[in-house]
Formats: sequence, C-alpha cells, structure tokens
Amino acid sequence: MSIRLAIEAFKQLENSDFRILQAVERGMITHQYVEIRIIAKYSGFDEEYTLKRLKRLNSLGLVQRIKRPYIGYILTSRGYDCLAFNALIKRQTLKAITATPLGEGKESEVYMGLTPGERVVAVKIHRVGRTSFRHTKKVRVYVGDKRHLSWLYQSRLAAKQEYEALRILYRHKVAVPEPIDWNRHVVVTGFVEGIELFKLPELTEPLEILKKIFEEVKKAYHASIIHGDLSEYNIMVTPDEKIVIFDWPQWISASHPSAYYYLKRDLTNVVEFFRRKYLLKIDTDRFVEEFLNSIGKLG
Repeated sequence: MSIRLAIEAFKQLENSDFRILQAVERGMITHQYVEIRIIAKYSGFDEEYTLKRLKRLNSLGLVQRIKRPYIGYILTSRGYDCLAFNALIKRQTLKAITATPLGEGKESEVYMGLTPGERVVAVKIHRVGRTSFRHTKKVRVYVGDKRHLSWLYQSRLAAKQEYEALRILYRHKVAVPEPIDWNRHVVVTGFVEGIELFKLPELTEPLEILKKIFEEVKKAYHASIIHGDLSEYNIMVTPDEKIVIFDWPQWISASHPSAYYYLKRDLTNVVEFFRRKYLLKIDTDRFVEEFLNSIGKLG
C-alpha cells in the first residue's frame, strides 16, 4: 500500500480538516461508527459545517461513510496517515517523505523521510490490517485485553511498543536503528544503509556474522528485551559487515513466562537460516544451548 494518495490528500487539507479528522478519531474510541453530532461536538463546529467538511474528506478517501445501522463515519488508513504526518511535521520531526516504499512487510511499510535539518530518516508505518485483526489480537502480547480495539488503534499500539523497545535497546548500545520519534502508527528512526539478510548478501565470514547477531541478542537480553520474531527478514548487514536488528513490535520482557520459548525460537530461526543458505556445518541445538548457557538459561 503506497502512501502516495495520502500525501496528495495531505497537501489539500486545512486546519479545520485536521480538527474533523481528530474528532472522528476520538469518537472511534467508544463508537464503531461516529455520528455527525458527535463529530461536531468534538471538533467544535456546527453540524452543517461538519457535514460539509466530512463530504470533502470522504471524497479524498480520508474517512468512510457508513449507512447502517445508522449514518456514521470512520477514519480510513489514509486519514490516519494524514493525522500522524501532521503531528510529526508540527513537532519538527519530518518535513518530507517519499511516496514509494523502501520495503514492505505483512504489517508495515518503510519509507525514506527528511527532517527539517536535512537528515535522512526511515519512516515506518504499521499496518495491522483488518483481515488479520482477530488473529493478531489473540497472539500479540502488546494487545492485552483492551476493549473497543480498532485495527487503527492496534497499529498504534504496535508502533508504541516498537518505539519503546528501540529507546531501551539504543540506550544499551544494542545494534538497532536510532529511535527519533513516533506518533500514532508511525515510527521515525535513523536511516541505516545495508542489505537484509534474506537477500543473501555476500559475507566474508558467515559464522562471524552469526556470532555478531547472537552477541546483539545477548545485549538485548541483558536489557530485558527478547525480540520475539527474529529471522532473516529483520536483520540487516551494513557494507562494513556490521549488523542491525529491526522490527521490534512483538518484543517481550526477559521476565515473561514464555521468555525461554521465544528466545530459543529466535536463535534457532537464525541458525537454521545460516545452515541452509550459507551452508554452515554446525549443530543447531548444540549451538543454541551453548549460547543460552552462556547468558544464564531461562525456563
């Protein structure tokens, strides 16, 4: 999903439009579909003016009009994008973002952005889609038992969770992107140049890279964080063969009851990848167990 249409719509918005969008967002906390009277109340505009602006926002694809069981409105992902971009621009975090993604996953997209100081940054947009909502609500630790949980709000929780992990990890000098800011479902980090491991970059010493990854996992563990979904898809190798680990929304604490299971699964996934793709002749179980023993085995 490209954000090109969101960017084009964003350029046409006025302050009153953002107030309307924020009112719809607020109404969605307690209503499945937000009636015009509620949107008008939260925005501070009269109902006639509110309806006029809603029709325009609907034509731009930022809200959706629902006719049953009553007439109401909800934010679209495009409208949520615009609210997040507006907040980050006002906070002087961003001034521009590319319309073409650098990378796309099942539940996120990453774009290149620019700060007012001309720094190149990575802009990650979480998309915990409606189609996977029921499943992810069951399995994701960060969802918990929140009620009135919309798919937009779940994306926001994923972004918040990831930003929290990055702040802790970066402070403990773990090899992760530098956390800069976040708003709603968007996380802004330092830009890292490199190649994802699944693209099979040419490695001088694959075993040494594997050991580097394990060392970063150990440092994260000592910061009480376990990735929870580590694989070749969220490990990057830089041109000078350093590694960077990204995608942390599913992290769990090292004190979590299932910590041992997730940590061992993370490590096993990585070792098995190196065995298959880089033909390392190592015993996975033994390699993982020796590492777990070196940090103090859990469970």
